[in-house]
Amino acid sequence: MKYLVIAILALVLGGLIGRAIWMQKPEQPVDPVQVIVTQLKTHAVISHERQLAIWYRACPEVWGKTPTIFIAWPATISYQLELHDVEVTRSGAVIKVRTPAIHADEPSVPTDFMDYLSTKSIFTFANEEELVNHEIGKASPIARYLTTYFLTHDPSLRGDFSTEVQGLVQHLASALGVPVTQIDVDIPSPTATLPKLPKLELCPGSMASVNGLPFAKVDSGYTVPIAFHPQQKGHAVAATAASPEDAPPKGIASVFGSPPK
Repeated sequence: MKYLVIAILALVLGGLIGRAIWMQKPEQPVDPVQVIVTQLKTHAVISHERQLAIWYRACPEVWGKTPTIFIAWPATISYQLELHDVEVTRSGAVIKVRTPAIHADEPSVPTDFMDYLSTKSIFTFANEEELVNHEIGKASPIARYLTTYFLTHDPSLRGDFSTEVQGLVQHLASALGVPVTQIDVDIPSPTATLPKLPKLELCPGSMASVNGLPFAKVDSGYTVPIAFHPQQKGHAVAATAASPEDAPPKGIASVFGSPPK
């Protein structure tokens, strides 16, 4: 009887072991595309900045002799590419990546660089500091306008983001042992409405400039935007300076003389 029980237990145990082996599913191979997608989403956000230098001459109408105010200030405009909705497909040795559109952040205008010097005329009956502060108050709206303008008109911006995404995917593919001959990155064109420029009281015949390129003028008393093509120098309009000589100028606002007639 004892041996019969042992035999029955052995048969049951063998059956269970056999069933477990039979029912065990083979390990599924890892999909490299899903790994790449997961890692890109983990990376979350890619950011890029542009350094700008803005300057113009203002001739505000005041009682008495009209002064000339020279305004110059630096700004940093920032952009982000979020990867939480990234899509990756693979066809042979070609990987295609589709991302959301690039969006702009709030620009940085360092007001601590906005000093001013004055050689006020005795015939200008206006508070020079108020005039200068009034012009400085236009810095943030101008920076927001330029931030959107570069977003929609600077092709190198999308190029920089595309290059970085390509590098990330290439490193991931190499780590996974996936042969890749081409990585196509599709970043949709941004849809953004240019904000309105503040009213600029530019001196006759002068224009407001960003990195040496005119972006606004006054026509019949109205501030009129000027279309310009951002300079393409390898890495977009003004990359971070490599030496003190290349650094963007600090802001200065000077009141001097009277406008040319």
